Amino acid sequence: MNDNESGFDDGAKLSALVRKARRRTIVRNASISLAITLLILAGGWFTNLQLQYRSSDNALRDIEMLKAISGPNQYIISSQINYGFLQGTLEYRTYKLVEGVPVIWGEETYEFSSWGSFSRPPGNYSDLSLLDPDMEAKGFHYSRPYNRYNGEREMLFYLPSVKYANYLNELPQLNDMDGRKLVEMSISFDKNYTVKQIKAMLPPGVHPVWYWVDTYSDMKPYTAAKMPDGSVVQPFPDWASKVYGFGVHPDSDDISEKSFLDALEYGVHNNRKYKQEFKRIYDYLRKDKEQPETSDIRLLGVVVTGTAEGLKALQGQPYVKAAVMGATVDR
Repeated sequence: MNDNESGFDDGAKLSALVRKARRRTIVRNASISLAITLLILAGGWFTNLQLQYRSSDNALRDIEMLKAISGPNQYIISSQINYGFLQGTLEYRTYKLVEGVPVIWGEETYEFSSWGSFSRPPGNYSDLSLLDPDMEAKGFHYSRPYNRYNGEREMLFYLPSVKYANYLNELPQLNDMDGRKLVEMSISFDKNYTVKQIKAMLPPGVHPVWYWVDTYSDMKPYTAAKMPDGSVVQPFPDWASKVYGFGVHPDSDDISEKSFLDALEYGVHNNRKYKQEFKRIYDYLRKDKEQPETSDIRLLGVVVTGTAEGLKALQGQPYVKAAVMGATVDR
């Protein structure tokens, strides 16, 4: 073999070694890049989940705090959380108790983000409202509300200090019902009362389960408004979704004005989403004092349950300004 052939073989071997080394470098760099990418993705997903865990917990806590002072005779029965990338959904269902019988009442969905915000998706969340022939015949300028999920009646609440064009009184309808039927009903009072006074004046068989609290810092929406055409729009009663108060718990009926103040105080210091609403109510009740007292709690109405026969005892009671039926169920 001559020198030229030997040089050619050495060059070929060197080129092969270079190509092999280059392939190894490419494979090694690709493996490292893939490992780093997978590590970053895993770390990012783990971080995202941790942020969503915290965000969903905070969202559920804020909602539960608000439910503690709202939602007449409503309780959260279950919740479901679905996690995604950078955002997730929180769903929960509520129920009512009518003389110990649960009635599935509604469900709500919230969207939350990994950075802590949450809100309800766009949509119409108002209750179902239908014209009632009897109300229309009596000149009512509003419809009868019903629950959009189960078709049950929704309660209405009338402020004692407001003069309404009409007051809904559904106590006479009890006469046409099976006396054993279990009924929920909102009672709007003629003036303010305390828990002690309410318990004393309600007839036997009429069980208070939720107390409506005066949280009305702005009364402008409840004054008659004159329109440009000369017509007058009369104030509307409040739907159950708009009122605040406190009620008994499924495992205890020991309740007082202090329970509302405790829930309010906790919300002021711990709620994030609804902090301003908690603070508005807190400031309205305390006026110029450092903090509100139980004597500052003025009760405008009550939600009661009982049999249709038992609730008939409310007919003719002077403190009843309006009585609106809610959920009904067979024993």
